[in-house]
Amino acid sequence: MRAENIMVTELTTAHVNDRVSDVLDRMKMAKLRMLPVVTDEGVVAGVISTFSIMEHLVPNYIVSGDLNQIPYAPDMGILRRHYFETIGKDLLSVMETKPLLVKRDESLLSIAAALTAFGKHEYALVVDEEKRLIGVISAGDILDRLGNMIEGIEDDA
Repeated sequence: MRAENIMVTELTTAHVNDRVSDVLDRMKMAKLRMLPVVTDEGVVAGVISTFSIMEHLVPNYIVSGDLNQIPYAPDMGILRRHYFETIGKDLLSVMETKPLLVKRDESLLSIAAALTAFGKHEYALVVDEEKRLIGVISAGDILDRLGNMIEGIEDDA
């Protein structure tokens, strides 16, 4: 089984010039947690995810463990302030620039291993030789395919 046999090709994407607020609205409407970010030519520039947005909300001193007593840390006020600061930014300042990229002819086993090793997200972006986006594969897509396979029929496809 190859990436091209399982990838989703009807995609919702973000553009490198988008604002975080617009992309977050698009993600909510589409019920997605991640969008590939592309250039005018369709080349993958990165990904934006609820996780990458959240990373900009929590102060570094809390994430790094420098604060001994989190119950005494500022709570909703600081998160809310950082939220409004973040959604007003350009996507380029918040998106991740090193997403997991795979080729259309990569094996399902190779993609599953890459997703496991990558660890940050559960998506692989399928790209052509020029790194133009042609599809997306999620860990859930792989699990669904494996669960629906008829034993022996798709083992070597």
